[in-house]
Amino acid sequence: MTSGEDEVAGAGLGVRRTLVATHGGVTRAELFLDLVFVFAFMNVAGLMAARSAFDALVQGGLVLLLLWRSWAGYAWVGNLVRLDRGILPIVMFMVATALLLVAVAIPDVSVDRHAGLSAPLVFVVGFLSIRAVSLLIIMRSRRRSTQQSIAPARQAWLPLAASAVLLLCGALLPSHLAPGRSAGLLQILLFAVATAVDYVGLRAPGTGSWQLRSVRHWAERHNLIMLIALGETIISIGTSRGFAGTPAITWSVLAGSGLALLVVAFLWWAYFDIAALDAEQTLESVPHHARSRLARDAYTLLHLPMIAGLILVAFGLKHALGATEIDTAKKWDAPALFSLYGGVVLYLLGLVAFEWRMVRRIGRGPLLGIVLVALLAPVARTVEAVASLGILAGALVCVVLAHVTVLRKRHRGLHRVVAVTAGREVEATPEDLFLDLVFVYAFIQVTVLMTRHPGATGVFHGLAVLALLWWSWINHTWYTTVVRGSANVRRLIVLTEVTLTLMLGIATPQAFSHVPGGLPGPAIVVLTYVAVRVLQLAALWIPLRRDTALPTAVIRAAAPTCVAAVLLVGAVLAGGATGPATPLSTALWVAGIAVDLSSGYLTGARNWQLGQVSRWMGRYNLIILIALGQAVISTGMAVAGLPASGPALLCVALGALLLSALWWTYVGTDVVIGERFTELTTPRQRGALARDAYTYLHLFLVVGLVLVAFGLRTSLAIPGQLGPATPAGQVILVCGLIVFLLTDHLVWRRARRTVTRPRALTLLVAALAPLTILLPVREALILLILSLSSVHLLARTTRPRPGSHPARGT
Repeated sequence: MTSGEDEVAGAGLGVRRTLVATHGGVTRAELFLDLVFVFAFMNVAGLMAARSAFDALVQGGLVLLLLWRSWAGYAWVGNLVRLDRGILPIVMFMVATALLLVAVAIPDVSVDRHAGLSAPLVFVVGFLSIRAVSLLIIMRSRRRSTQQSIAPARQAWLPLAASAVLLLCGALLPSHLAPGRSAGLLQILLFAVATAVDYVGLRAPGTGSWQLRSVRHWAERHNLIMLIALGETIISIGTSRGFAGTPAITWSVLAGSGLALLVVAFLWWAYFDIAALDAEQTLESVPHHARSRLARDAYTLLHLPMIAGLILVAFGLKHALGATEIDTAKKWDAPALFSLYGGVVLYLLGLVAFEWRMVRRIGRGPLLGIVLVALLAPVARTVEAVASLGILAGALVCVVLAHVTVLRKRHRGLHRVVAVTAGREVEATPEDLFLDLVFVYAFIQVTVLMTRHPGATGVFHGLAVLALLWWSWINHTWYTTVVRGSANVRRLIVLTEVTLTLMLGIATPQAFSHVPGGLPGPAIVVLTYVAVRVLQLAALWIPLRRDTALPTAVIRAAAPTCVAAVLLVGAVLAGGATGPATPLSTALWVAGIAVDLSSGYLTGARNWQLGQVSRWMGRYNLIILIALGQAVISTGMAVAGLPASGPALLCVALGALLLSALWWTYVGTDVVIGERFTELTTPRQRGALARDAYTYLHLFLVVGLVLVAFGLRTSLAIPGQLGPATPAGQVILVCGLIVFLLTDHLVWRRARRTVTRPRALTLLVAALAPLTILLPVREALILLILSLSSVHLLARTTRPRPGSHPARGT
């Protein structure tokens, strides 16, 4: 139980069960850890991009194997032990911090720059610490249990200890040899043997008392990591030309990005359409004595080639989209083509093996995809990058068409088999999560926009685009909460939203400027946003047009959207084709955003039909996690490309701990809102609470996190700022912190809760935070973290009794 949850220990049991986890029994701490893996996977692709073909495959493969081994350990830990109890959330935040340091060291894992710390040593020590903590958690749990033996946990230390010696030798010995190929080969050999030894530890699951406890948790945990890996490929689409935001946006860039997204969408569909659901049902029906071995083989081992395939696809897409222009066409070579096409083949081979191990069925669709991709690879080698992407996307679309035509009867039969699992109520469907991952990239691009225009102007520009992104996400959430339609129609709508949001994200750094030789960024941002809003309104209107009340709400929402669209288009025209934003265009931007956001109140509280409250809450919980995820990535990006050093890594760790403290603060408020929902008796009251506390106030929580992310990225990126300098980034970081804490307090008050002592101290931290601007960023981060942690610890010692948070009225 986190400190925030301790503050609301009087919540009802139903609410407690809803709020302990956000998706399939997976706890918030696990989701936070998974978001750090996004950055780790990104850096694996970056490591491969900076190496020759052979070194890229070998070194990238070894790093991926080690990352997967650490993730698999926590998948088992989370299934055996609840990670949202007692001190474990704090431990998980520390693990996430260590993982971030490991991810930062990945690009230089085979290089010792002899300046600062050794990156290979940082990577190895961080990895071993993460693995050791997972075993310590299990041993702690086993010691407290009278029914479980601690022997399997003790035996798991043996392969880890052996691999630790080899990994440390691999990190230290090459630096004592003469620079050259032999030192690199020695490190690769030692890392490879260490990895093989560590994987021996996977024999433990399924033996003795080391058994799978929750099939639902286990399946959802792996579904989420698959989505995380897919999200990394989406981010690689947008970041194929770097994070500067200065390259011109051309039609070839947009076309290539759209084709790349089709490839990723197919890979998502191939796994989540039937395979994931059928595997979960099968695992539920297997006897307990065989369930854990099956889970180990099919999930822990056979998901690895699918993850590896996605990393290769991300690497290939990065090269393909980076070679869309004439002057960069040389980047598209045979290794890049092999990575893209070979990654798809490896992914589909892993999927075939997964289905065979689980249900003894060979999927015809994946096999058809493997054959088509393998046959077309030689043809793709003879054409340019965009054409190669088109060939690959076309082949995969043909597989989908085969499923709905030639294989239609079999496909429908399999859908009937998994209908029970597919129809189960969840807080976020795979389609929703797929869209959410695009918002990780879009939020990162907002910070890039702010970086391009430092100061108040950049912050204003970033927040303007963030408001558009937020309102787009809000209306998608409203649609999925209200409408229950055909799964295929929903998927088509989500795919269109994903495509348009990706285009919006690509153009975000140029939302208020124009790069010579490219398409106008402001026009792309506005037109894609308007297209998303029209799509959402149409998706709401068509299924609800015969309803007695909701069509009126849709019309009320459509009116301000139409006015906002006119104002935003006018802002683009007033800004001119190539010039900077003018006062008139700025005023039109503000007016358009304000008008569109006003539709939440014009709709009326009684029309905010929530359906399942837990689903509504879970969606907003996830978007806060998404904002935290982009903040974590921004923190890691702050030191990207720099030699590992103690002060830099310390600042990255402190940034991660600060984000953890903010997340810890939010958890308590989220639980309080759930408690308040159970007290309200009318749909109008619930609608008003959902509108105020979530739709509007959560926007400012996201604003605070984006400002913190921008502050961390800019203040940590300045070498001299580790001294007494006070960069503007630190000022924005503090402003973001204040916005987050004050908004969190407003959400608490909107839930009609009295101000407890910890809440009052949180406000005191917000009030005194500006004083930290006078300190160097390192000392400022330490002070802020200690202050927030002290408040949370105080909340644990002053745990309220049930009913101690009385409502102050409705």
